[in-house]
Amino acid sequence: PISPLVYGVAYGDAFTLADLNSPLNRQGGNPTTRYNWQVNADNRASDYFFESIQYDATPGGHGDDFIAASKAAGAQAMLTMPMIGWVAKVGPGGQNLSSFSIAKYGPQTAHDPFFLDAGNGILTNGMNVTGNDPNDADVPADSLFQMNWAQHLIDTWGTAASGGLRYYLLDNEPSIWFAIHRDVHPVGPMMDEIRDKTIDYATKIKALDPSALVLGPEEWGWSGYFYSGYDQQYGSLNGFGFLPDRAAHGGVDYLPYY
Repeated sequence: PISPLVYGVAYGDAFTLADLNSPLNRQGGNPTTRYNWQVNADNRASDYFFESIQYDATPGGHGDDFIAASKAAGAQAMLTMPMIGWVAKVGPGGQNLSSFSIAKYGPQTAHDPFFLDAGNGILTNGMNVTGNDPNDADVPADSLFQMNWAQHLIDTWGTAASGGLRYYLLDNEPSIWFAIHRDVHPVGPMMDEIRDKTIDYATKIKALDPSALVLGPEEWGWSGYFYSGYDQQYGSLNGFGFLPDRAAHGGVDYLPYY
């Protein structure tokens, strides 16, 4: 028999989930890496001018709405648990904030037409802005911060065994954080960083809800199975003949080591 868990969609609405009879509904993608449940905002990273944008002021509201919509269509929700170490912050009244302020870092090749100070992080000479302050549009967030969100989910929906959230996804495409989220993680993560964060977050989630399932790695493509983020970044600049992170781990591929 084919497991029904091989079928699923991402961000399916009630009509789509019911029409496809989809058992799984995934909330993933680049913004989920920097979701701040306390202020219900995320940072859109390279998808949209590295802006932190609030959904509304309801703590955990974006995740709760997703779970509610999934449940209404008979699907299991899969939520992304951020591990990058930074989450979005917003300004007074929930105003958007930008990681690459044009006023602060200089003219850039593009900006948000509705938020003129929000640049794309590429200077007019074609070089990326470097050395920016991650605190401009984000705040530090470790596993203890995220476990407060996990506890909120349990308090709101119950444990997985009692019908609550069953699937926690460990971040989104961590091996390319250095590109998508270069404003807060400009150097690709090494194998040990992802391994250690996985153990840290997964252990804490399972302590809160032993009946939940924790999934990872949530990677982006075939190179995300062979090369760590550090080696992908290094190889893109220097070629893939020698990869320092792989060499430091006895030549083992990223995923088998993980």
